[in-house]
Amino acid sequence: MVQSKFKFFNWRKKNQSKLKIIFLIIIIIIGTSIGILLILYYLINYKRPEFELADEKIDDFAYWIDEIDKKQIKDSKYDLIIIDYSADGSEDEEFSEDDVQYMKSSGDKKKLLLSYISIGEAEDYRFYWEDSWDNDEDGEPDSGAPAWLDEENPDWGGNYKVKYWMQGWQDIIYDYLDRIIDAEFDGIYMDLIDAYEYYEDDFPNSDWLMIDLVRNISDYIKSYQGKDLLVFVQNGENLLKNSIYLDHIDGIGREDLFYDDDDITEEDDREDCIKNLNKALKEDKTVLIIDYPTNWIYIYDFYQNCVNNGFLGYATNRELDSLYEHWCFPAT
Repeated sequence: MVQSKFKFFNWRKKNQSKLKIIFLIIIIIIGTSIGILLILYYLINYKRPEFELADEKIDDFAYWIDEIDKKQIKDSKYDLIIIDYSADGSEDEEFSEDDVQYMKSSGDKKKLLLSYISIGEAEDYRFYWEDSWDNDEDGEPDSGAPAWLDEENPDWGGNYKVKYWMQGWQDIIYDYLDRIIDAEFDGIYMDLIDAYEYYEDDFPNSDWLMIDLVRNISDYIKSYQGKDLLVFVQNGENLLKNSIYLDHIDGIGREDLFYDDDDITEEDDREDCIKNLNKALKEDKTVLIIDYPTNWIYIYDFYQNCVNNGFLGYATNRELDSLYEHWCFPAT
């Protein structure tokens, strides 16, 4: 037993210098890794873009519209969060005014909540949907369906194209807006703006019809009891060339600008899009970018590209069913 202890102490004495070297190398590797991460973090965050909305400074945002957890929203440090007006999209789970105030109540800094609303497609789980409109679920409106309802989007089941310029659909939209306003959201985030592209061949003025709809919606919610709510649009950035359209929005969100999932987007398309988004920046509009990369290297590159172009970015999953925060661009 004594001999074994002697051998151990003798081995430790002989190898002490080697152990010190190994320990030092480990410390250097760990320190270098942390240092690299800190440098990468600094390269993005020292020039983090900042916008002013509703008298609040905004330098980050999040996007979560499915399976929403109110407490997570409340506890989040994000300045701006886009959510659905309902926890699961249904009428039964619509958020009340108390719910919205609860989600916005986080410390001494006001959190802005925008409500998602699709104005370019109808969704078969919303309060306005009637099963008889497509009773056989073949994606084609049945004979009793309203004239404004068109075929199902083949890439997104349960979503149907709509002739958005028709009065019947617009009546539904204004009913929808009233629910959002009554719940005390800070504004709206309108999706499917680019639905006008679907009708371009048959209706050459489809872009103007969309501009007209957005303008009327903006006038409506900004004049509603003097609340001056925020108006954001998603995609359809070509319409930013129109000054009337640009004057009636506070900001724009764009999906898949730098990455289409984990694939880099086409350079020509990307540059054309950035050129249009810069028109919004020049008019002091807020520009939000939502991409869906999964690789951490692509996520870092995405945020770096956003910052370099003066945009606010948010990397998430395409289902939009979780709240994400990434080490390289955390909520502040």
